[in-house]
Amino acid sequence: MRTSHVMLLAAFALAAVGAARAQQGDTLTLEKAVALALEHQPSLSGAFGGVRAADAAAKQARAGFLPSVAFSASDTRTGGTVLLSPSIPPAHRTYTSYSAALQGALTLWDFGKTSGRLSQNDDLADAARGDYASARELVAVNTEVAYLAFLEAGRVVAVNEEALATSARHLAQARAFFLTGRRPQLDVTKAEVDSLNANVSLIQARNAYRVAKLQLENTMGVHPKNEYTVVDSSFVPAMYTTLVEARATALRNRPEVIAAQARLGAAQAGVTAAWGQHLPTISASGGYTWNGYAFPLLSRWSGGLTFSLPIFQGWALDAGVELAEANSQIAQSSLDVLTEGVLLEVEQQWLAIREASERAVATAKLVQESQENLNLVERQYAAGVATSLDESDARLTLANSEITDITARYDYRTAVIRLRRAMGLTVLPGGY
Repeated sequence: MRTSHVMLLAAFALAAVGAARAQQGDTLTLEKAVALALEHQPSLSGAFGGVRAADAAAKQARAGFLPSVAFSASDTRTGGTVLLSPSIPPAHRTYTSYSAALQGALTLWDFGKTSGRLSQNDDLADAARGDYASARELVAVNTEVAYLAFLEAGRVVAVNEEALATSARHLAQARAFFLTGRRPQLDVTKAEVDSLNANVSLIQARNAYRVAKLQLENTMGVHPKNEYTVVDSSFVPAMYTTLVEARATALRNRPEVIAAQARLGAAQAGVTAAWGQHLPTISASGGYTWNGYAFPLLSRWSGGLTFSLPIFQGWALDAGVELAEANSQIAQSSLDVLTEGVLLEVEQQWLAIREASERAVATAKLVQESQENLNLVERQYAAGVATSLDESDARLTLANSEITDITARYDYRTAVIRLRRAMGLTVLPGGY
């Protein structure tokens, strides 16, 4: 297996060529494409908004441990008729009253209600960060896959261009042989049909190339107006890991798993907080007030402790506990389902690497044999031994084997990228 990887990597090193058709403009590398996607992909904005919202909720929950202080002041102008007693005639009076108050309150002990809410929101913030990390990884992987698909489409175009050029040379040769009486008119007709078929294949390959370019730009979230050159400047190392190691690494590193575990922790903290609603709360409060009709105002202070205990709330508290326990059960089920899905994804990509690696070694040999077969048939055709059909079949076999080889090599690189993603090992510019 290691020998196969060595042969495969050597083939990649020899085959690393520019795949874009543009002759001028900027150069786009895989690393730059990923960086552009992480900067411009619209889907990441919502995920980052989730992180901000979760952090704000955690800050709100943390405020329960801190005192609350409020200040108020008023300046009231009052006017009208005042009746002091039946023996005194009514009089019109206008006066101004002033008041101010500084009040503070602090929860001293609530038997875990505030700490439970804080733990719950902290876990939800961790889950949101895991979701954001997962979204960034997915954008990076989709960009890498689209980039490789673009490179692959460019190489397929090159193969079809070469096939069309070869068909044109064969057509010219068939016409020359026909004019000298060495070959029949049928050979010329067959060569013309082969040339037309090669041109149709080239048209399809070029369209697939344009579609691959659009898909890459859509994945990056960037649509350049100017032409640019895409080069195969990246190196994808072979993955030497056992399936057991790959599965264990995925469960440790996958952001989705980390986020699901955090949500389970939040749900469990929610159960604790819901139970705490049955327990009493002890709080302290106090303040200063100032009142009067003229300055200086008269002042007074107040302070005290409050003990509150819910006696009956219409079974709302019991329902809250039941709801929290149900949410915890849902979170546990979601984590279990996600874990199974991650393990399945890891195994599928691990097997895909093995299959693509072995297929690439086989297709490399296929291309070599197909090239040797075409060389032999062309010499035989020139000598009048082989038929036009023999040469046509040999050229078609070579073109198909080259395309199959290209597909196998890029399938291997794609499988490596997807396995790294499945294991939570995607390397991102600038981190999370």
